[in-house]
Amino acid sequence: MPGQGRIGAVQDEPPGWAGRVMVWLRWVAHVVAVQLLLVLGTLAGGVVLGLLPSLDAAGRLLAALTAGTPSTHVWRDFWHAWRAGLRRLNLLGAPLWPAAALLVADAAVLEALDGAPAAALQAVLVIATSWLAVVLAWLPPVARRYDDTAPRTWRLLLLAPLLGPGTALGVLVVVVVWGLTLVVAPVLAPLVGVTAPLLATGWLVDVRLDRIDAAAATAAPR
Repeated sequence: MPGQGRIGAVQDEPPGWAGRVMVWLRWVAHVVAVQLLLVLGTLAGGVVLGLLPSLDAAGRLLAALTAGTPSTHVWRDFWHAWRAGLRRLNLLGAPLWPAAALLVADAAVLEALDGAPAAALQAVLVIATSWLAVVLAWLPPVARRYDDTAPRTWRLLLLAPLLGPGTALGVLVVVVVWGLTLVVAPVLAPLVGVTAPLLATGWLVDVRLDRIDAAAATAAPR
């Protein structure tokens, strides 16, 4: 899906400052609507089976928004993508659940430790959690761009922080800044709690994938 890495204006925007205001209002309304659908989609799949297809469907709508071609049928397009990705995204994302459970278990163990063992385990947890956050940020853009097998997809996902260290840092900055924002303004959580960072991290990853694809196309034999 080339060109997803750019942020474009909404089509047919009015001229002048009033047009810019209308564009931003449309953006906000779009992001809030996608947030609501993401919650509904997650609940529709019993949370465990609904979360990843919902992130994928929401990511597709937000990617179209940043490309300047927002969906005009948000409800229909979300559920179409949700149903289409239900099986594939759950298969692709299956390793994330045991990894998350392991991190939670390690965090519980950390509470019982002190001294050097606690510091070592804490460092491991920070690195592993950061790596998992980057992988999760890459999953929706990778899933919508490429139709690879699960092993090939995971090879790319596991190498994601190394393929784009700047992008990985950007993703982590978005996560931390957004987390602090929600602490200061918790009212934003039900409105754009997931879609705001999903939009920002999806855009960052798409920019990196555009460059990777362009480099691969240049290096391919003619």
